[in-house]
Amino acid sequence: MRCIYSKVKCRAGRTIDPFFTFMPRERNEGFGDVHAIMGKIIYNFPGRSLKTSLSGGYFKLPAISNFRLNKYVVPSYTQANLDARYSFLNALKGLEVQVLVAGKFSGSDSLTANARFNKVDMLNYNFVLNYHF
Repeated sequence: MRCIYSKVKCRAGRTIDPFFTFMPRERNEGFGDVHAIMGKIIYNFPGRSLKTSLSGGYFKLPAISNFRLNKYVVPSYTQANLDARYSFLNALKGLEVQVLVAGKFSGSDSLTANARFNKVDMLNYNFVLNYHF
């Protein structure tokens, strides 16, 4: 499934309205003056129930000293995600296994621990079981 434009009809006939700069494990709500760019490559293995995607983005946030626009003290960062999903068939139809690896990198060595800890310069590994009714 490739969704390039807003409100795209996908194979299942559903309409998708994607957030163009949204990436899993990335949140920019509550910030002001954010500039973001992201790209995503999706590959579905033909004849298999395996889907993969690789995405990357750059998120330029206001200075961490500007509390009015950056109240969570998050520095600008680059993020990369690797996502693999396998959908089961037959008796387990509806069950999907997902592995998501997300990395956030600041590119700055001068950040305080408060601006870095659990915000940037980290890797996040997720193993998810989804069941679609």
